[in-house]
Amino acid sequence: MNGNVPRGQWRASVRTTDGWQSVREPAGRYAEASLLEWGSITKGLVGTTAAVTLELERPVASYLPGVPDSEMTVGDLVRHTSGLARVPPTIRDSLVRDPYRPAVGVPLDLTTAVPLTPRGQYVYSNLGYALLGAVLDAAYGSWFDAVQEQVLRPAGIDSATLVPAASERIMPRFLGRAISPWALGASSFAAAGGLWSTFDDLCRYADWALEPGAPPSRTVSWQRDEGTRWINGEVRAAGAVIARAAGVTAVVHTLAKAPYAADAIAAALVEREALRARDA
Repeated sequence: MNGNVPRGQWRASVRTTDGWQSVREPAGRYAEASLLEWGSITKGLVGTTAAVTLELERPVASYLPGVPDSEMTVGDLVRHTSGLARVPPTIRDSLVRDPYRPAVGVPLDLTTAVPLTPRGQYVYSNLGYALLGAVLDAAYGSWFDAVQEQVLRPAGIDSATLVPAASERIMPRFLGRAISPWALGASSFAAAGGLWSTFDDLCRYADWALEPGAPPSRTVSWQRDEGTRWINGEVRAAGAVIARAAGVTAVVHTLAKAPYAADAIAAALVEREALRARDA
């Protein structure tokens, strides 16, 4: 970042040995509303809930008999090793159309859960996590209720919701009009990326998941690379990331920026704070 603050709408905080520090206070749309999209960071909560309450080696078909692959396990879904595609053929990317709108109020079509690659091979899958949500629904009646019990309440998060009121949503504007978010939270793909909360509660999740001495189940679905742990989410007009490296945690949320802009900002913040600590 080299001391230069990127333009546009974004929020960020970093946690070091001195605790949390705000990098950018709420302004613009962030000051006008309260709830922001987590996107695929939602998967972290769902993966943890499955890991601590279900048998990871149990076949998915034992919960959902309509699943075509009888060998696919709960653990395959958690770890993205089920062989399922990122999204089913019914979900198509579009610049103007909400790809998840057809899935609102409609049960997940289990017949689309046909692996395209061999089990055991990592393939990031929204379909897999939608299916994992359906497994938790079958086991507990509601995947969201299970996530509340296993993650949200223990982490001290009370603002989380799937379908916030329009007045509460933090969304960018284009030509003076708010950009409507994807209807993920109301769809059968909600468990793959439908959560909303305050920025402070996103930081509380980071604290809980990355607490020193915490069990590996708290970050079971996070990504890892050379000492870095992170989880991110990209939706229609927003991005979010939690990243931990070199003793620094960065939480970033962006509006209407290039894909993975939040990740780039987080990486720069972690590097900056790590250099400061080294030179102190």
